[in-house]
Amino acid sequence: MEPTPYEEGPGRSIFWPEDAVFCGHPRFKNLVKNIRGRRGEKVAINVPIFRDTNTPNPYIFSLKFNFYHCQEDLSALGEGDMISAAKPDHIYMDHMGFGMGCCCLQVTFQAVNVDEARWLYDQLTPITPILLALSAATPIFRSKLADVDSRWDIISASVDDRTAEERGLVPLKNSKWTIAKSRYDTTDCYLYPCSVAYNDIPLQYDEAIYQYVNILSIF
Repeated sequence: MEPTPYEEGPGRSIFWPEDAVFCGHPRFKNLVKNIRGRRGEKVAINVPIFRDTNTPNPYIFSLKFNFYHCQEDLSALGEGDMISAAKPDHIYMDHMGFGMGCCCLQVTFQAVNVDEARWLYDQLTPITPILLALSAATPIFRSKLADVDSRWDIISASVDDRTAEERGLVPLKNSKWTIAKSRYDTTDCYLYPCSVAYNDIPLQYDEAIYQYVNILSIF
């Protein structure tokens, strides 16, 4: 299997072959396609490179390999927009598979009702960062040693479907507002009524939809 960045396909990655996306269910390729389509470009995942005595400084991607500047040559894989999102001193990846392809143990809790589900959500929220640190076991990406060992930021970036406007990179024109983070990211607030006092950061939401939901809740 070979990547096909210049052929029309869901991901157009310079690293990840389209055939490596699971074909057993249409949702997976559609996820890749829809994220790239809404974002307007490929996802950009940049993971800090682990630096030791033999790590090039700076460690950067380049269209042309230069031995004296210790650049990683990607000219055979892509050019221009294909690699423009790569950051210096980072491991660059450009496909949802790099995040969603990470293994993990997922557990589903069955609550008796919505109230119990909200309470359970709030109880688990404070301990998730601790569990994340204790279970971190992903120090290698694209065959290179990273300066982090948790997969969370990589998953978040791999499904970040915000446009350039929503990411605050260009002035708003077609998008409604800037969005602070990826759709797959950290918890913004607690849900159970007794936890309201701990919600001390502003929430971003659509006022019209919020009012509509409030009206429905009356009935």
